Amino acid sequence: MVKRKRNKKSILQHIRVRAHSRAKRRHTPKGSKNPRLKSQRRKKSIDKTIRAPRRFRRNKYNINKISLKKEYYINGKREAVKKYLPSNLKYITNHPQSPFNLDNIRALKDKYSTNGEIQIPEIFSFLNNTEQSVLVFKKMLYALFVENTYAVSFDYNCCKSIDLCTQVLFDIILKEYKRFSGLKVLKKIHFPQRYGGNNINDQSVVKMMWSVGSPANLGIGQLNFPDVEKFKLRIHDNEKEKDENKRMEQKELDTTEIADYVVNSLKKIGKKLTPDKLNDLCTVIGEILINAEEHSTTKHRFSCGYFKEEKFDNKHFGLFRLVILNFGQTIYEKFKSEECPNKNIVLKMRDLSDKYTKKSLFRKGKFEEESLWTLYALQEGVTSIPTDSYKRGNGSIRFIESFFNIKGTQEEDNVSNMTIVSGNTKIIFDGTYSITDGISSDGTTHKMMTFNDSGSIEDMPDNRYVMYTNNYFPGTMISVELLLNDDDVKQL
Repeated sequence: MVKRKRNKKSILQHIRVRAHSRAKRRHTPKGSKNPRLKSQRRKKSIDKTIRAPRRFRRNKYNINKISLKKEYYINGKREAVKKYLPSNLKYITNHPQSPFNLDNIRALKDKYSTNGEIQIPEIFSFLNNTEQSVLVFKKMLYALFVENTYAVSFDYNCCKSIDLCTQVLFDIILKEYKRFSGLKVLKKIHFPQRYGGNNINDQSVVKMMWSVGSPANLGIGQLNFPDVEKFKLRIHDNEKEKDENKRMEQKELDTTEIADYVVNSLKKIGKKLTPDKLNDLCTVIGEILINAEEHSTTKHRFSCGYFKEEKFDNKHFGLFRLVILNFGQTIYEKFKSEECPNKNIVLKMRDLSDKYTKKSLFRKGKFEEESLWTLYALQEGVTSIPTDSYKRGNGSIRFIESFFNIKGTQEEDNVSNMTIVSGNTKIIFDGTYSITDGISSDGTTHKMMTFNDSGSIEDMPDNRYVMYTNNYFPGTMISVELLLNDDDVKQL
């Protein structure tokens, strides 16, 4: 058989024919019966997604994950705070009246934005410089829980004074934040892991901070000072201990521990408390602990002491500070609640409110029912606990009386003072007004603290000592500052 030779022209023609055939098949109408075309069209309709190159598909991040991550940063913090915050921090940041309410702080982000730097004021005091100090706490919470910052720095360059109760509140927040931010479930959510103070220049601030303040309480470190006796923040958790007898034992142990602390502090200056003053001190501490526990909602109470040796005008004495606080229902909220078990006392409080209303003694934002009920709760025989189940009711007046016994007269001591803050009420004891004897409707006498010259709870108290404050404290705080001088102590 002889093979036919194709010339160049026939080859090119053959290529054009085949190309035309392929083009024709591509443009065949949908009604075509060609099975090959049907399968191609079916394949096209199923696989509409564009496959990424293999090297991109192997990479761990993709567009979906990036968008999720962005959304996680926006909403993830809020959800984590709702779900995992420790009980005390949760209470103070959720309470609608609390100045530390996170929703209210988020709403004013321009006002509380910090860029990771917070300035501590010259006087850092929740009691004596409330507005500036509360602003620090709001900025602190915004920086820790809302703001996207890697570190939070507290600048103490201007600070010359810190009161112990403010330091305790500051450290409770930081301790609970440390516990919260260390949770494994939050590793992928960005919360600041670095926070600390700088430019701590004032020596009194240095001594407090490094003996009983943030560095000591957060485990960063502590320093010893020859004129300071340390008593770091104590936290008692009643959620762990359900037995009432064991709780009472623990309170006695805590009272003894604090009293021993004062005794050991006085030894540093070669002095000791007289037996009567030691008994009074134990009464003050014990009753404050009991009162703090009665009104606690979160089942925690916090205590901290700070003793500093002082020398002034050739006099050698000690200045003892004690703070005990809890978070939860305020004194007023406890009695106002429908669940308050002591209904008889509540009826007396309501009757007293009616008398004040008739006399037009209440003043909005200056003296309200809350302040009146809080003051009434300090009188002898008044307690939120039913007296048939718990024979108490003179605890508050006992520690007030014991405080005045240690303090003595204004001539002897015009330094010692005690302050009770609960909700929007602040009550100051400095010796200007003392305890008086009142007469009940049944003719019996009882001890009263009325803060007025008449000695009657039905008359308006002095608004310099019993006041309604704008900044609500979500619990009860008792701050004591005692000057232990020559009439309280004797030379060893």
